[in-house]
Amino acid sequence: MTDERLDGMSIERATAHWQRNITDPAKGTEHLIVTHDDLPVGFAIFGPAPNDCAPDTGQLYALNLHPDWWAQGLGSTLFIASEQRLTALGYARAFLWVAKGNERAISFYNKHGWLDDGGTLEDAHFDPPIIEHRHSRMLNRS
Repeated sequence: MTDERLDGMSIERATAHWQRNITDPAKGTEHLIVTHDDLPVGFAIFGPAPNDCAPDTGQLYALNLHPDWWAQGLGSTLFIASEQRLTALGYARAFLWVAKGNERAISFYNKHGWLDDGGTLEDAHFDPPIIEHRHSRMLNRS
């Protein structure tokens, strides 16, 4: 997201949302946190896909890493751990949404085999809405 979009967000509203998300997650939702010197530097949130998807489909809801930690392997470690956990939860496939034009994230997901499958949505949680593209892949079941 652009700095302008982030600057326009309500800190109070975001804080309340994250407190609910962490302390009372939706059924089946899990969080992974990556830390350095006991401080969080990144997180992933994942779980079941919406009800209109096949029951063996999971979703990666969020993957974020502080920019100071980009390109050092922590993002990939967190991402791979999320895939492994989705697989352990019984999902055969999974998808995520990425903002149109977020080339860094798109490249990262493509590198990990999560490809644009043609799905798009307009995320109206933001003003103006964000156009997002769906990336998906089959998960390895060992």
